[in-house]
Amino acid sequence: MICGVCIVVAAVIWARHAADAAVREREGPIASDMVESIDRMLDNVVSRQQSALSALPGQRCAPIQQRLTELQTYVQYVRSINLVAKGRLYCSSSMGRIDIPLSVYLPREPSGITIDLIAGTPFQPQAPVMSLYVPTGKVEGLLYVVEVTYLADALAHGVRYEAEQVVLVVPGAPALNDRRALIAADAAAALRGTRASSPRWAFSVVVVAAPAFVAQTHWKYGALAGAAAVLLNLLIGAGYLIAFAPRRLLLSSVRRALRHGQLHVAYQPVVEIATRRIVGVEALIRWTHPRWGSVSPAIFMAEVERSRLLPAVTRFMLQRATAEIVQKTDIRPLRIAINVAPMDLERKDFAADVLAAQRTLPDDIMLILEVTERFLLDKHARNERIFNLLKAHGVRFAIDDFGTQHSNLDLLGRFPFDYVKIDGQFVRQVDREGGELIRAIAAVSKHYGMEVIAEGVETQTQHEALRSLGIPFGQGYFYQRPLPVSQLFADTAPSPINPARTRVTP
Repeated sequence: MICGVCIVVAAVIWARHAADAAVREREGPIASDMVESIDRMLDNVVSRQQSALSALPGQRCAPIQQRLTELQTYVQYVRSINLVAKGRLYCSSSMGRIDIPLSVYLPREPSGITIDLIAGTPFQPQAPVMSLYVPTGKVEGLLYVVEVTYLADALAHGVRYEAEQVVLVVPGAPALNDRRALIAADAAAALRGTRASSPRWAFSVVVVAAPAFVAQTHWKYGALAGAAAVLLNLLIGAGYLIAFAPRRLLLSSVRRALRHGQLHVAYQPVVEIATRRIVGVEALIRWTHPRWGSVSPAIFMAEVERSRLLPAVTRFMLQRATAEIVQKTDIRPLRIAINVAPMDLERKDFAADVLAAQRTLPDDIMLILEVTERFLLDKHARNERIFNLLKAHGVRFAIDDFGTQHSNLDLLGRFPFDYVKIDGQFVRQVDREGGELIRAIAAVSKHYGMEVIAEGVETQTQHEALRSLGIPFGQGYFYQRPLPVSQLFADTAPSPINPARTRVTP
């Protein structure tokens, strides 16, 4: 589910970015085309009759007015051409002699060739124009009054290509839109579109795509991303089912086995090595499937311990094992050991389940919980509280399979365990280098008040070696295989009638 949500979120983000990129790809060429068109217009204005016009500023208006008017007819896109001297317009191609400050047409101080957009002129206050100033000397120059009609018509071409707004922006001045209207500079700066700047003139064009095109583009990429997300989630779901379907089927089968009485308990004795009499048993879960036959716990318990089925299985073992030991065997005193998983210690009702089973036992039967080293390594406050609570009610604890993980002898001091079960891999080496290690574990365990149980005893040689090392208790096929409770006998010593019992091969 987390993967699916992440994929959907990623698809939404990708669709938004992809759609925005597609919109920008549409707006960008339109803005560049508009810039190129206006560049050509302004280039045309300043290039036509430039040499003849540049000679006029500074001369008296009356002798040259007719010449100025004649030259203006060759220049496209302009309303008038004005001569400027000492910061004032003094001669116009359309009005003749005038006297108007240059600042009326060009509010900013000119610096080289300068353009500006103004709302109107003294002669046509309501008609916006572009002022284009070209200096021809230190205090002289030409001021072209460019009709914005031509500029707006060029901008309007962009609207035909699914643009909602196309705006000409001149720094420090109002902006011109495609409807021949000036808009405030801050409003133009707030437009969310694609901007293209002129390489030769101080202006830029902003293009904003039409809402219908934006909506259609986002819908298209959203649908594409949605389809891809659904497909990918289906593939992940299929992979999950393929990978975890066997686990789900196995757990379902265990759940049915628990419900239909297919699970039962076998007991492997723990004997006193010196006398070979039974002092305890380890309760081991067994499963007899109607079709598959006997199913090894190694196949299903690892999955059970990682699932929500664990509380029910642990509760079954506690109730069944304690009831059978009380009702079907008369070996006394006796210790009954039941394996619990680290996840058992994390659930709230675990202590209550254990104490309920403990209350069914008489005083001469002791309940022992076997936990792995992983519990010992994961020393959490909650685990420690449960540990101390159960010990206060007479439950004892054993470290199972000691030595198989990241263990060292110092771990034995972390919790006051009652028993240490040495893993069978060390017992198999007891007559070689493993003997000294077992002796060391036994010494440290004794220091902490723990008793040692050697697991996996299979031969007479191992039995004798453990007895010589002073190991008090043993468990393994050499003594007895796991059996139903009715077949447990207090004495596991070999019978003279059946000497083969001195060695039992697994």
